[in-house]
Amino acid sequence: MELPSDTEVLIVGAGPVGTTLANLCGQLGVRTLLIDRLPDIQTEPRAIALDNEALRILQLAGLSDAAFARIPIPEVRLYSPIFGQFARMNTQSTLDGHPMLVTFYQPELERALHDGLAKHACVQLARPVEWLSTTEETNRCVVALRLPDGRTHTVHTQFVVAADGASSPVRRALGIGFEGSTYEEDWLIVDARNVPTPIDHVEFRCDPARPAPHMPAPGGRQRWEFMLRPGETREEMLHEEKIKTLLEPWAAIDTVTVERTAVYRFHARTVTHFRRNRTLLVGDAAHVTPPFIGQGLVAGLRDAANLAWKLAWVVQGRANQRILDSYHTERQPHARAMIRLAQWMGKLIMPRSRVAALLSHGIARVMTLTPGLRGLIVDVKIKPKNRFTRGLFAPRSSRSRFEHGNHLVQGNLRRATGDVMRSDDVLGQSLQLVGLGVDPDRLLSAQKRDIWRALGGSVVTVCAVVSGAVPAGAWEDIDSVFGVHDRSDGWIVAVRPDKVVMADAAPAHADRLVDIVAELMR
Repeated sequence: MELPSDTEVLIVGAGPVGTTLANLCGQLGVRTLLIDRLPDIQTEPRAIALDNEALRILQLAGLSDAAFARIPIPEVRLYSPIFGQFARMNTQSTLDGHPMLVTFYQPELERALHDGLAKHACVQLARPVEWLSTTEETNRCVVALRLPDGRTHTVHTQFVVAADGASSPVRRALGIGFEGSTYEEDWLIVDARNVPTPIDHVEFRCDPARPAPHMPAPGGRQRWEFMLRPGETREEMLHEEKIKTLLEPWAAIDTVTVERTAVYRFHARTVTHFRRNRTLLVGDAAHVTPPFIGQGLVAGLRDAANLAWKLAWVVQGRANQRILDSYHTERQPHARAMIRLAQWMGKLIMPRSRVAALLSHGIARVMTLTPGLRGLIVDVKIKPKNRFTRGLFAPRSSRSRFEHGNHLVQGNLRRATGDVMRSDDVLGQSLQLVGLGVDPDRLLSAQKRDIWRALGGSVVTVCAVVSGAVPAGAWEDIDSVFGVHDRSDGWIVAVRPDKVVMADAAPAHADRLVDIVAELMR
């Protein structure tokens, strides 16, 4: 195994988050070494749910819709032993070009991500290779690795990213606090194939006697999760006869193929700092979320999208290292908010008693029937928005027409040739000045145009739906999601590679937008 002696970014952990980050770094031309202590991907399913944000990030990382199978979930149902179905969540919508909620088969996703690495000559995957230590110097890290034959190899890198899981050796070596709690309850996970009674939705049996989430997955799979009762042991729960008894309400065990059984204890934890000097934490190394809202892997993918382009801009000399501080500033509050939501959902799913069930399920039932509150649950508006109040973007002024720190909507665009593409694919991996009804390139002075290009910037012109031909070089907003019709005088939006709005302005202030972004990068 030949490993480089230097690289720009070293990622420890080749799970789905680390591999997504490596794909994003590869697209941005960052020399990246991705290592993992395991010889291959884990073949057992673990995470099972993704939302529209996660699918959009995987799109950004180069995965097509056909790269891995997914099942769109139209609704989530919650059942109570007292009220019956006491709540439902409508998840059949499409947001930013992707289903609001899908289930998937994790080994298939990981294989697609690993296949994607082959497209990037600047990315190397090495396994089984174990991280041993990191020594920070003024302008680099010196990392010791253990190779399969037991030899130690040294790599010099500008940055280390820990994507090595909840028990992260990198995080523990740094001494970064991992605050939160561990649930007292253990849960049995059962994944099975060839279940004779397929379902198309997710359901939660919120019975204090034995809570049990149940959901479908691609390949004719279904998953059940059963909370252990006091006195039940892991060994007892993993016995075939016990599993047979638990599955009886849904299927006879001799008619299905049980792929995986495991007993887990859930955690709700977040690191105190997502960055320590030249080491950054992503995924479960930075936060662990209870599974009740299916946001564990999604949160890690958000980390990867937020961090990748910032690393690229720093190592390629387009931005000051200080922009990496915004990774913690932007990501930690949202990660914590998602954990709080998962904890609240856990109280609905696993009430301690029938009295607790009566109270919590009753309140949720009343909310679904009350105008003004109904949307919180039924339309999933209770889910925290992935928008930032502080970070790498300009403060919003009274003249702003876009929310700085929020993600630009994704729609379909058509060019003069008739080709249709998703807008994220059109914007690509650059900083962008998106002109709505105007061409930013014509509005910039020659000096600002050069500065913008030096910052790694490009320009895109989006026009309204037209009856005739699309103007050369422009893209037609065929979904009318960018509001070009509402801005007859035109508008310009500065957008980061992760599609977060940095600033916006009237066409007359195009040069000023370049100055604002340049200042943020200093």
